[in-house]
Amino acid sequence: MENNTIPPQPDEKALIAQAQQGNKQALSTLYQDHVQTIYRFMFYRTGDTMIAEDLTAEVFADMLTALPRYKERGLPFQAWLFRIARARLSDYWRKTKRREKYHHEIGNDGDLPQPGMTHTPIDFFEHRALQRALQYLTQAETEVIVLRFAGGLNHREIAQVIHSNANAVKSKMRRALRKLRRILQ
Repeated sequence: MENNTIPPQPDEKALIAQAQQGNKQALSTLYQDHVQTIYRFMFYRTGDTMIAEDLTAEVFADMLTALPRYKERGLPFQAWLFRIARARLSDYWRKTKRREKYHHEIGNDGDLPQPGMTHTPIDFFEHRALQRALQYLTQAETEVIVLRFAGGLNHREIAQVIHSNANAVKSKMRRALRKLRRILQ
């Protein structure tokens, strides 16, 4: 793995330290800063709003438990949250015996029902055809696409989340986008 680490922003470092001391406002700010991104990741990995909400809640419950032990090691705080999210998602698939990505079609409720959601790279995913096309990608391909466009992470950050390197992520991203393009045509 490359040693290209991205430390948390100074303001976020202070928030994390305050949250570790039990400051409820700092915890709330960290939650508000990251909840939509984690929710989008869960939604596009499961295709179900209720499951995505439940899993997102589990991620932040795990964050509260693990935060006192969190140490900044050059990994962005958001990447640390995505690692927790990936673990919760793995647990979900294991519990439901659905190790492969979902194969049901996203129904009429396939739009993100989040009032006040900001305009972000998520706009890329608002087309139902694209949502359906994602089900034809492998789990690894879907994950890099979702982390990039729904999560807003760059190649290095994705590499840190999935324990890979930026060049491998770029290559996987290129293949996944090519495959998506073919599916959508």
